[in-house]
Amino acid sequence: MLAEYLGHYVNEDQLVPFATYVYHTTLHSDTGFTPFEMLFGRPSTFPSALKKPPEPQYDYDDCVSELRSRLQTVHHHAHKNLIASKGTSKELYDKTSGEVKFQLRDKVLLFDETVGRGISHKLMDRPIHYNRD
Repeated sequence: MLAEYLGHYVNEDQLVPFATYVYHTTLHSDTGFTPFEMLFGRPSTFPSALKKPPEPQYDYDDCVSELRSRLQTVHHHAHKNLIASKGTSKELYDKTSGEVKFQLRDKVLLFDETVGRGISHKLMDRPIHYNRD
């Protein structure tokens, strides 16, 4: 998904850092957290919110301990959200899929893993479509 997202900005070098920042600070529906929060254990603060240098409030050991605790909490909740999301996905899949029974000599399509290997087109240039409402 990130590769598809960045594909829209391949020729816009100056926009890539902004695009990645937006992606990493956007809530993901499956985990219920942003990628930034999953990595650092806290929500991202926007650069404009940093008006003065932060004042240190605790030492290194306190920082490590607090980070470890935050990451454990975030990962625990994300894991629970993923399990719930998988259950929902399975229910939706089961509603629309039926059991397929094959008979002897039925013709079937086989998946050939060797087809389509080679150059990845994930980061090919894609036009940006703006919604002009």
